[in-house]
Amino acid sequence: MLGMLTLRKVANRSFIFPTIVLSLTLLLPSCHSNSEESTTTTNAPKQVANVNKTVYTAIRQNPSADTLFANAGALTAGDEICEVTMYRMSFDTIGGAGEATTSSGVFMLPHGDDPKCSGPRPVVLYAHGTDTNKDYDLSKLITPPTDPASPAAAPNPASSEALLLLAVYASNGYAVIAPNYAGYADSTLSYHPYLDKVQQSTEMIDALNHIRTHASTIGAELSSKLFVTGVSQGGYVAMATHKALQAQGENVTASLPISGPYATLDFLDKIMAGFVNGGATIFAPMYINALEKAHDIYTDPSEVYDTQYASIAEDILPRIGGFATAGLPAAALFSGTPPAGANPAGFNDDHLLSNDFRTAYLADAITNPTDPVMNIRKRVKEADLRNWAPQAPMLMCGAGNDPVVYHSNSDLMAAFLETNGGLISAGLVTNLDLTDTPPAGPFAVIQGAWQQAAVPLAAIHGQTGVFCSLAGKSFFDSLLVQ
Repeated sequence: MLGMLTLRKVANRSFIFPTIVLSLTLLLPSCHSNSEESTTTTNAPKQVANVNKTVYTAIRQNPSADTLFANAGALTAGDEICEVTMYRMSFDTIGGAGEATTSSGVFMLPHGDDPKCSGPRPVVLYAHGTDTNKDYDLSKLITPPTDPASPAAAPNPASSEALLLLAVYASNGYAVIAPNYAGYADSTLSYHPYLDKVQQSTEMIDALNHIRTHASTIGAELSSKLFVTGVSQGGYVAMATHKALQAQGENVTASLPISGPYATLDFLDKIMAGFVNGGATIFAPMYINALEKAHDIYTDPSEVYDTQYASIAEDILPRIGGFATAGLPAAALFSGTPPAGANPAGFNDDHLLSNDFRTAYLADAITNPTDPVMNIRKRVKEADLRNWAPQAPMLMCGAGNDPVVYHSNSDLMAAFLETNGGLISAGLVTNLDLTDTPPAGPFAVIQGAWQQAAVPLAAIHGQTGVFCSLAGKSFFDSLLVQ
């Protein structure tokens, strides 16, 4: 496959999740026209930029961006296959309780002289990873210029992930649809329905349908090839979306869930047992808040949070400025002594969750391991994705040394799919672990590059999204010719 051949040429280079800080006014000029403001196109996605050779060259002055584009196939700055018109979309969706709300996001449309850039374009529907900054907006590819009134303004938190979508998919001919999620950017929802299987899959489908509705208005030709992917939180959302689309009778060509907590009950049970993952004090309040909004899981926040945080933890994330401004513990969920082999940073006198809540949760996990009685564990089990079987190819990808979303979770999902349909042995589902040695199979080059890169522990989870997306591109490419 072309993608794998390209990667082989640059396999000795490091894959780096890029952080790009460039001037928006210099690189991505506004392309609004009066016609876009007419009443017939009020709700259509609005063009915000055109990424051409000049823009590609400027972006790739950053070494990490240059490496990313090189590994995605463009070996020289400016030789990317397609130019890309970027649109910002705003659309109607629902919240966690089924309430009407709005979301926004980005649509990337390839164009150019190469046959891969014109005609009906295959679609990549993408779900992004967890972010705590309410300003997260994938339509702002490059960090905006510094506001003179606020020279210390933080760079756009979505720029790295948006650039990944541009480099790997859009510049290579895929039309990309990626929502920001309800509760982010200018969404009218006051919270984010984090890892809410129903809400998040519905929102993804709403974004897809929004682009399909307005495709002719903005001159977008979309083919019947539909790929669904996402990273971390987005890995879970991607799998839930594949499941929901399949249930609706939609023809999904393939999906690529990356490092997601699919076996949700097992994932939460492990954490509550003391095996605290990286980022736990970020994920816990976001997930608990989403459960509360959708299912009314407590009467007072003090039922789940330690006394010193009970008054602030509810609705605290996402927020302007992100986790750094939240005043929550950096890593400690619990007090006491961690179990053998667990992360000691997850335990401290200054901790986030109530001891009584943890005790009650563990009592239910011990007494009712697979059939919860405790309301919260019931809701967690409802979120678990070990209750379906894909009818289209699915590549699960992750890393066995991931300290944030343990790859054992993907293994449990794979075991379920093998037991219920033999989908692994049949080749319909692949469970790719980048750390497997020796590298073997169609993604051996990616595995080898990962192992050669020796990614630092703190960067493993984020870098997995880059490596797995590059593997996913070759996976998707192989299905375009079928």
